[in-house]
Amino acid sequence: MTDLRTTPGFQRPGVWLLAAGMLAVAATRTATASDLLSDPFGTGASLRQRTLGLSDPLGRECALPAAALSLSAAVDLALCRNPATRAVWAAVRQRAAALGVADSAWAPSLSATGSESRAYGTHVDVTGNTVSSSQGTADAALSLSWTLYDFGARGGRIESASRLLDAAAATANSVSQQTVFNVVQSFFGIVAADADLVAAKTAEAAYARSLEVARARRQGGAATLADVLQMETALNQAVLARVQAAKAVQSARGTLAVTIGSPADQHVAVDAEPVPAEVPAFTARVADLMAEAARQRPDLAAARAQRDAAEADVTVARAAGRPSISVNAGHSLIDATGIPRQNYNTVGISITIPIFTGYGVTYGVRQAQAMLEAREASLEQVRLGVSLDVWNGYYSLDSANQQLTATAALIKSAEENEQVALGRYQAGVGTILDLLTAQSAAVSARQQRIGAELGWQVARAQLAFALGRLSGTQPLTSRNALR
Repeated sequence: MTDLRTTPGFQRPGVWLLAAGMLAVAATRTATASDLLSDPFGTGASLRQRTLGLSDPLGRECALPAAALSLSAAVDLALCRNPATRAVWAAVRQRAAALGVADSAWAPSLSATGSESRAYGTHVDVTGNTVSSSQGTADAALSLSWTLYDFGARGGRIESASRLLDAAAATANSVSQQTVFNVVQSFFGIVAADADLVAAKTAEAAYARSLEVARARRQGGAATLADVLQMETALNQAVLARVQAAKAVQSARGTLAVTIGSPADQHVAVDAEPVPAEVPAFTARVADLMAEAARQRPDLAAARAQRDAAEADVTVARAAGRPSISVNAGHSLIDATGIPRQNYNTVGISITIPIFTGYGVTYGVRQAQAMLEAREASLEQVRLGVSLDVWNGYYSLDSANQQLTATAALIKSAEENEQVALGRYQAGVGTILDLLTAQSAAVSARQQRIGAELGWQVARAQLAFALGRLSGTQPLTSRNALR
């Protein structure tokens, strides 16, 4: 096999010096890009500016603690580990990179090419003569192209990419708040399920005591077999309720585990603060809350940004039918056997004027305008949805506050009535029906109180989410946050 390095054409130092120089420049620029200019257009800073108050989970270590989780700890874990939040942050970083791609259109394009070949046997050389001797050809070129003006196409693409980054950042905020809301629901779902299980065990114990009383009275001749059978039925129903409550506890724990990004079989214990004895009065005006939501709801901001991106896309579509002006420059080195060595520079300006594009520009503009109309309709739909969310959240919390007050009085009277009915029956002055009715009312009151406490916790989170405040637990821990 012939060693091409020993052939005459491959011993021309000028060609290889230029090629080596271009390779060195490319290698230097690669190192610079990775070490010093990894983000020359500042897309990372743009991303951070758009996501103030949020935490990118990339690179974070989010180990599950051994201790019971507080609400804030559960929220922090979910924002770090939940696949939905990680996926939306990846989408934000993708949009930031897309903005960098759009910004790069302002920079010139520089490329280098080089080749070397050797011809053997009878052939036509570069001068047109037929020769049989071997001939070598080597060339290298460095080319630069820079768009100076394109009547808004470049600026429109950058504006569209910037607005889409705004939309992605707002969507990340919205998904984060939805994740927090999901954590609140599942966290207090465990609290409610645990309370339901305790209430079911309490009811089972109460019915067991009543059954003992009924059996004792029947042995004494003061009660009938029907009393005992009715109480046995009530006890069996209480046992069934307790089994169902235990199943609900496990289901609630699995839901929270998955919400914080762990397998469903991961054991999760929670440490929740009790519902305050007195909740603050709800004095906010619904009109003021709707105005606040219109200012800070992230999904509404995302819809606005997508509408603005569609406007920029219309500009880009129109610019496709307009001229563009570019400057071009290059340096070439050609060394071929039989002709003088060439080493020259070129520079020029080119103007591209679309004369006929088969109506592609016309339909492209119509397509962009139709997309803009669709985005405007979507924006209005989101705006109406925000107003409904605030409306429902407002009255849900107002109702939850009242239910807390009502159930506090209900459970107190129901438990007292249960004790009185049991005493009357035990003393022989009350009927088994009175006792069963009182015990059933006590069980119902406990369940309603548990539901009221869960509803109050969720309603607070629902209203904070509707207002766009639920990026963390602060709105749920501050006494004046939702008043």
